[in-house]
Amino acid sequence: MFAVFALITLLGAVLMLLQKNAIQAGLCLALSFIGVAGLFVLLGNPVAGALQIIVYAGAILVLVLFVIMLLNRHEEEPAEKARPIQRWVSVALTALMGAGALGLVLASPALVALNAAATPTTPVTLEQVGTLLFSTHLLAVEAIGLLLLAAMVGAVVLVKKEI
Repeated sequence: MFAVFALITLLGAVLMLLQKNAIQAGLCLALSFIGVAGLFVLLGNPVAGALQIIVYAGAILVLVLFVIMLLNRHEEEPAEKARPIQRWVSVALTALMGAGALGLVLASPALVALNAAATPTTPVTLEQVGTLLFSTHLLAVEAIGLLLLAAMVGAVVLVKKEI
């Protein structure tokens, strides 16, 4: 199942990068979010999977799509000159860096330690998340609340011409 959700996540991300239409790219992003939610569920954290669907695939993606549809005037920018050498060099460098990163991860002592200590974990409950958020991380929750309030006030100021 891990391979299926990992392929869904990667397929959504790659398709998002290849889309020329912003709406289709946003829908591919939703596919990637759904794959990440499945990975969270497989990791034994259904709360994070549900939050991934609700917050990211639901709220954030809908907001992004609405902004794209409202602000996009559907005017395409003129295409630049094709640069095939630059494209192939970037593909080769990306493949080289990806292979190097994979080699480093596979040779990592942390991966060996994770494989040796493969104990089943208990799923995280909403009660545990709430207790952590409102006891240990209370200052961070309050700071994020103030940041979101400032963002909402800024959005209203930008939209309204006369206040």
